[in-house]
Amino acid sequence: MIQMVPIYSCSALLRRTIPKRPFYHVLSGLTVRFKVNPQLNYNLFRDLTRREYATNPSKTPHIKSKLLNIPNILTLSRIGCTPFIGLFIITNNLTPALGLFAFSSITDFMDGYIARKYGLKTIAGTILDPLADKLLMITTTLALSVPSGPQIIPVSIAAIILGRDVLLAISALFIRYSTLKLKYPGRVAWNSYWDIVRYPSAEVRPSQLSKWNTFFQMVYLGSGVLLLLYEKEEGCEKTEEDFEDRKQDFQKAFSYLGYVTATTTIMSGVSYALKRNAFKLLK
Repeated sequence: MIQMVPIYSCSALLRRTIPKRPFYHVLSGLTVRFKVNPQLNYNLFRDLTRREYATNPSKTPHIKSKLLNIPNILTLSRIGCTPFIGLFIITNNLTPALGLFAFSSITDFMDGYIARKYGLKTIAGTILDPLADKLLMITTTLALSVPSGPQIIPVSIAAIILGRDVLLAISALFIRYSTLKLKYPGRVAWNSYWDIVRYPSAEVRPSQLSKWNTFFQMVYLGSGVLLLLYEKEEGCEKTEEDFEDRKQDFQKAFSYLGYVTATTTIMSGVSYALKRNAFKLLK
C-alpha cells in the first residue's frame, strides 16, 4: 500500500503560491499522492498551479457561473421568443407579435430585478441579458423596416439602431477572445469560446445610459407594432374621420419617439466607445 504524504512541508514562499491541498495523479485506477521535495523548482509549482486552474475552471474561487437559475431562464425564454416576434410581424399576425414583445419587455425587467434582489447574479447572466436585448432589438427593427414587411420604421432610424448593435456585437466577440486568451492561456478553442458557463472570462457592465436606451427602443418598437395593429382595426372606429385623426396623432407621436430613440442610441454607442469599464476582466 502506498503511503499518502502531504505536500505541506514546502517553504513559506511555495506555500503562499500552491493551493493548500495535494495534487493527484490517476494511473491504472490507482490514486497516488506525490511526495514533493521542498527544493522543487518554484517555476514548476507555478506552472502546475496555473495548469490545474486552467483545465478545471469550475474550481476557480469567487466566480458564480451557474446557468439555470430563474433570472437566466427568463432571459433564455426571451431569446426563444425573438424569432417568432419577427415572423409574426412580417406575416401580419400582429396580436401574437405584440403579446410576445410585451412578454419579452417585462421579462427584461424581471430577470435583472430578481437577480439583484435575491443575489442570483451570474457571469452567464451578465452576458446573456444584453445578448437577448440585442437579438430582440435587431429582429424587431428588421421586421418593422424591411420592404417585404410593414416598413413602418424609417430606414435612417433603423440603420442607427442596427449599426450600433452590430458594432457592439463585433466588439463583444473580440473582447471575449482577448479575455479568454488572458484568463485561460492555451485553452482558447471553439468549444471553450462559446462555453461561458465553464469558461467565464469577463463581466459585462452596461451603463445607465445604455439601460435607458434599451427602454426607449422597447417602447418605440412596441409602439410600432401597436400602431400597425391599430391601423388593422380601422373598421372599429365610429367614423372614418375620427380614425384618421387618431391615426395621425399616433403617427406623429411615433415619429417623435423615433427621434428620441435615435438620439439615445447614438449617445449610448459613443459612451461605450469612450467608457473604459464597460466590461470587467475576471481574475
